[in-house]
Amino acid sequence: MYLQYLIPFFLREDTDIEKIIESAKFYIDDLIGSIEEVRGEVTLWKQFWKSQLDKPKTAIEALTHASEFYPNIKELLKIICVIPVTTCSAERTFSSLRRTKTYLRSTIGEDRLNGLMLLNIHRDIKITPEEVIEEFSKKHLRKLQLQYM
Repeated sequence: MYLQYLIPFFLREDTDIEKIIESAKFYIDDLIGSIEEVRGEVTLWKQFWKSQLDKPKTAIEALTHASEFYPNIKELLKIICVIPVTTCSAERTFSSLRRTKTYLRSTIGEDRLNGLMLLNIHRDIKITPEEVIEEFSKKHLRKLQLQYM
């Protein structure tokens, strides 16, 4: 509910300032100034974009234009950029965890489980056997040197 007014605000001019302020009140603990300072920044921000021809199409584009003159706007834009629109990524993570931690691996340690989960989630990062051996040999000193053949 709170983001529904913040997101269009940074992309459209016709959003009511009072709706934006009501939405910003939910995040007041994360903002730098008071709600009146936020109201002033919102007014100035809207006036700034009325004079610009090239308006941002996304919150990330708007964030690049938020300077030190708009610290509360910058914080609101950061919040918009980090809060996921859906819960798909979180649900996908838990389903990966469920697959990884099966009945046979129920006694797996937390460090190993975290490592396996990171490998499962970040499949695009390629890890070679040489890298694994190198990392393992750094952590566990042995009299016999490990080599990959």
